[in-house]
Amino acid sequence: MAGRVRIARPEDSSALAAIYAPYVRDGVASFEIDPPDAAELAQRIAKILPRHPWLVLEQDEQVLGYAYASPHRERAAYRWSTDVTVYVAPQRHRQGIGRILYSVLLPILKLQGFHAAFAGITLPNAASVGLHEAFGFALIGVYPEVGFKAGAWRDVGWWGVPLARTGASPAEPRPFTPELLVQVL
Repeated sequence: MAGRVRIARPEDSSALAAIYAPYVRDGVASFEIDPPDAAELAQRIAKILPRHPWLVLEQDEQVLGYAYASPHRERAAYRWSTDVTVYVAPQRHRQGIGRILYSVLLPILKLQGFHAAFAGITLPNAASVGLHEAFGFALIGVYPEVGFKAGAWRDVGWWGVPLARTGASPAEPRPFTPELLVQVL
C-alpha cells in the first residue's frame, strides 16, 4: 500500500465526512445517528489538533482513511489516557490502511507522554478487534447493551494498551505538534 500519512486539514473534512457517513448511516460501529457534515468534521479537527493527533492516509491526493486520538474523559486525572479510533473508506477495507495509521498514531502518543490508549468497539466486530489486538490492545471489559441503534441494544467492548510507564509523578503530556509526526515518520 503506497500512501502518505499526514496531519488532517480543514479542507479534508468533506472526504472525512464521506468516509465516516456509512459507519453512521449503515452500521453500528458509530453510535451517532446522523452523519456529521463537512463543517462539523472541520470543527472536530480544530478541537482535537491542539492536543491530540488527527492523521489521514492519502494516496494520489485522495484520503483513504483517518485515525485520531482524543481525551479519554474530561476530568483532570484522566489526562494521561487517550481514546483512539480509525476509519477507512469502505471500498478500501483489508488493504492495511488502518495498520499504517495506527503504526504512526500510537508512537506519536508515546512521544507525547500518554500513559495508555483505549478503544471502544461495538460488538461483534472481528476486523476491528483484530486490528487493535495486533497493536497490543487487550480486552478490558464489555458494557452490555450500552447503546440502542438499528433496532437493537448494542454491546461495546473496551480495549486498552499501555503506551509508556510514566512513574508516580508523570510529566504532563505534550501537546501535539507537526514535529512529532516528522519524528515518527
